[in-house]
Amino acid sequence: MKKLLLFVAIAFLSYTVNAQTEKGKWVISGSTSISYATTNLTLEFDGEEISDDTKGSIFSLTPSVGYFVINNLAVGLDLSFASANNDNGTTDVTTSSFSSILGGTYYFEAGDKFKPFVGLGAGLISTSSGDDDSLKSNGLALRGKGGLAYFVNQSLSIDFSVLYLNTNQKNKENSDLVSKNSSIAVGLGFSLFL
Repeated sequence: MKKLLLFVAIAFLSYTVNAQTEKGKWVISGSTSISYATTNLTLEFDGEEISDDTKGSIFSLTPSVGYFVINNLAVGLDLSFASANNDNGTTDVTTSSFSSILGGTYYFEAGDKFKPFVGLGAGLISTSSGDDDSLKSNGLALRGKGGLAYFVNQSLSIDFSVLYLNTNQKNKENSDLVSKNSSIAVGLGFSLFL
């Protein structure tokens, strides 16, 4: 009888650990990152490069929601706000951006408490460095992420992640002015699994 109860307990625990990322579940996340980044920002005017790399600090906040279409694969929407202070050696500029990215995140089985994950996404981004149209741009954003989810309990995880973002934007006032940006940031967040 003891062996049967032990077997049932182990089977139940195995099911509940795997149930967090099973098909039909939802995940609601929020992550934030504060990082010092080296950003590769290239400005092009009419096809010619006109700027160099910049360095700066970035603060971002990203709420997201996803639905598990199959076990361990959530498809969803990330909304992100970021504020960056960039310095290219001659100018110090604060830039705000808002993006909405559709994507997917895959969670790997790695034990009771930890699940590594990777994700890809694409969407739209809008950036502003002031009120004038010459200081605004919008375009496409591609994002990749990887990290580790630590499950505090059945429904809550603490997420450690590395994010890569690549954008290609046209200036609102002059579409010949194109900014291409790629950056890497480290983030910390929480996820709720329902």
